Amino acid sequence: MRKEIITQSDPKSPISEVFRALRTNIQFMNKASDCQTILTTSTVQAEGKSWISANLATAFAQSGSKTLIIDADMRKPRQHKIFQMNNVPGLSNYLSEINDLGRRQKIDGMNCVKQTEVENLYLLPSGNIPPNPSELLMSDKIIELIDEVTKNFDVVIFDGAPCLLVTDSTIISRLVDSTILVTSYKYTKIDDLKEAKKRIKRVGGNIAGVVLNRVEISNKKYEEKYYYASTSNTPSLQTERRVRKTNRNYEDNDSENDEKIKNVFEKNSKEEIHGIKKQDTKVDEYINEKIKDTQRQIQDEIRSTKFKSKVEVPSDKAKEILDSIKKYKD
Repeated sequence: MRKEIITQSDPKSPISEVFRALRTNIQFMNKASDCQTILTTSTVQAEGKSWISANLATAFAQSGSKTLIIDADMRKPRQHKIFQMNNVPGLSNYLSEINDLGRRQKIDGMNCVKQTEVENLYLLPSGNIPPNPSELLMSDKIIELIDEVTKNFDVVIFDGAPCLLVTDSTIISRLVDSTILVTSYKYTKIDDLKEAKKRIKRVGGNIAGVVLNRVEISNKKYEEKYYYASTSNTPSLQTERRVRKTNRNYEDNDSENDEKIKNVFEKNSKEEIHGIKKQDTKVDEYINEKIKDTQRQIQDEIRSTKFKSKVEVPSDKAKEILDSIKKYKD
């Protein structure tokens, strides 16, 4: 199974949470009326309807519902590629009663159903690409198939063809309980969406809602909004890149600092220190200034004593300060 099934490969991701929210919305939206069969379609191709269908079906299966996804796009099928399964026999073989070898044969629709790697999720692939998909979907056998699968599955999701290009999805929309229109951000035209809605309504289809796919959003907003989902011990690819970059910067800085320290020690080892050596860094300049202040304090303390003669040894406090300075310099 490919990584396109994000709800299975990374169930704690923000995207998986969005599909669970979509599943919940569909369930509550149609609570009054039974919503067992769902059609996902789009206005034109490349809007992500097959990806939405696969992940939505996985979300239903993860909730414990026995779910079937039917690849009803018999022109450019994708579900067998997403789940990495054989495409024949499938829907077209059942409807046309022609097997994958091209011979006339009555085929049981349930025998075409295949179990996926996801628990509770099954797939009815599209089968061989027929020359007349619309005519096959208008036959009575599609009604027989829906009656049969609704007896064996809790949820049935049809992945239909784009409804503005062909009439396949429009035909199916009048047979299912609800239809979901998948649109793509900055790609789907509003006039196309209105026309798709009009066509489905014209044949008596029920539109449950519209899914806006490929919305641009930053990772920071995802982390802020879905911080509950960030419980996986496995870091994301972006996190790993940031960590590697940070470590690399630290290593570079450490190497530069080590080289600087080495040069300072080599320079100091070659110089003779007489008294208080002038330092280059700001910290050492501060220490040198403190030494001068201490010397002035010692002289002031000596002058303030009752002894008028020169005092060789300073007071204990001043002596302690000088010893500390001497240890620092050593």
